Amino acid sequence: MPVRLEDWIALGIFLICFYGYHALYFYFSRRFPQRTRKGRMLQAMRSSFEEVLHQGEPLLIVHQVRNALMTITFLAGASVLLLGALISLTGVIESLQTLATTRKLTDLAILLIIATLGVTFFSLLNSLRHFNLLTFLVSARPEKLREMEETDPAQYLTDTFMSASDAFTLGRRGFLYSVIAAGWLLNPWAFLALTLIVTIWLGIYDTIG
Repeated sequence: MPVRLEDWIALGIFLICFYGYHALYFYFSRRFPQRTRKGRMLQAMRSSFEEVLHQGEPLLIVHQVRNALMTITFLAGASVLLLGALISLTGVIESLQTLATTRKLTDLAILLIIATLGVTFFSLLNSLRHFNLLTFLVSARPEKLREMEETDPAQYLTDTFMSASDAFTLGRRGFLYSVIAAGWLLNPWAFLALTLIVTIWLGIYDTIG
């Protein structure tokens, strides 16, 4: 089936909802922390890091981060397996060679699913990197952190944690949006409606929930 105007509209709204919404969510969580769940978590984590730096006992934070690392590693592995299966079973490489001339809806939908899972994988890798960094930095002396980064140590650790958390959130939700992208194979209007419903639900959860 060729790509129609409603397909391009649905695709554009999907990209805005997935990338645009989360970019705004992460920005507002830092700019107006009281208005979002993640912003309120940011404030709580800052107080936790201040307490850890004051007490000089980072082991609890390290153990908590390691629990998160196990989850991230599992999800990253799952995304790689899904990507490998999709690429091998759908013949996407051959589809790419003819996409410019055929513009088949099926090929575009599969590419969107693969691209979304790719974002999921790399977001989880980014989260893994920041969480690993955090396990080392939380044990550093506060005065050394202040000297290295020229900022408040608790704020620097909080920023590192939030960078990891943002990437983890995007990676986790990438699985959800890849399922939504599969709806494009059924009907562009169903794909559009599902995208809007899920994004509105996430917006409510991220602010009120």
